[in-house]
Amino acid sequence: MMAATGVGAVGAAALAGVPGASASAARRGHGLADAVVAAFRRHRVVAIGEVHGQQEHHDALQTLLLDPRLPEVVDDIVVEFGNALYQPTMDRFTDGAAVEDPDLRLVWRNTTQSPVATLDAPMYEQFFRTVRAANWALPENERMRVLLGDPPIDWARVTTKEDVRAFDDRDGHMASVLKREVLDKGRRALVCYGSRHVMHAPPGAEGGGGIPLIEQQTGQRAYVILSGGHPRLASHPRRAVIPAQGTWLETADSSEFHYLPGDCGIAFGAIADALLYLGPRNEQTQSLWNPALYLDPAYWAELRRRKAITGAPVDLRRQYRHQHSVVWPTPPPGEC
Repeated sequence: MMAATGVGAVGAAALAGVPGASASAARRGHGLADAVVAAFRRHRVVAIGEVHGQQEHHDALQTLLLDPRLPEVVDDIVVEFGNALYQPTMDRFTDGAAVEDPDLRLVWRNTTQSPVATLDAPMYEQFFRTVRAANWALPENERMRVLLGDPPIDWARVTTKEDVRAFDDRDGHMASVLKREVLDKGRRALVCYGSRHVMHAPPGAEGGGGIPLIEQQTGQRAYVILSGGHPRLASHPRRAVIPAQGTWLETADSSEFHYLPGDCGIAFGAIADALLYLGPRNEQTQSLWNPALYLDPAYWAELRRRKAITGAPVDLRRQYRHQHSVVWPTPPPGEC
């Protein structure tokens, strides 16, 4: 891998926490690609907390994946939304080989989260196709590899709830993938997982998600960017990444942020290194599946079988066979 290039000295220094960086620039933030490239100058793992189902978050990821500087600093991209059982399929696909659509769909349809989450929202497939497109013109040794981080459950062999529970340790699996496929090989990884999986464990806390586990196991500190909103961010441009260190974010209560699963009394700076601002909450939208997908009798029968096995609390017909609004739902305000 080549050294990271193309980031202004002030921007890189501010986002990497280097003394002497422009304080005003740090407060204002930088673009996501600038922030990620700068973070890789000092970290081998950079994690972005995904807001599940949010279109604007994945729009930001698209711009990052297509930035020509990314392959210069990233070897692997570890994602939550793909079953590790199909890693050979994903390797062939992102290398540019012909992969039939029915085979590719198994990557996101057959995760441990089915049938509660089918991941048929188009943004997930688009993520993989964008990596393939970004790799297309690159030499083989410079292409980014997508590592599927969901445990390798084989639904064809699942018949009981105990069969599913054998794959419950999703964070442990993510940490093992990072250690075995990335850190032990001297590589660098971009991690795209839900915020609970990537946020740092607050001081004094043990365990936590996959990123805290890998930090505890290896001593490698990841750079964590969480997506969120806050009234004080209204003047910032969308997709700005604002570092926590040296800004008001460092001590802000993490429970005050939209989309962020923060906890009362826990400072944002204790769980993240920077925040990705996606814009006002009332302007956010969902990426939704096409209800026609669930008219396929074989697929529908399999989802019903999985629901019967797991006892999943989901009304399949209401959730999947009806058209829903793309307007982002506003949850009731939390209380501390």
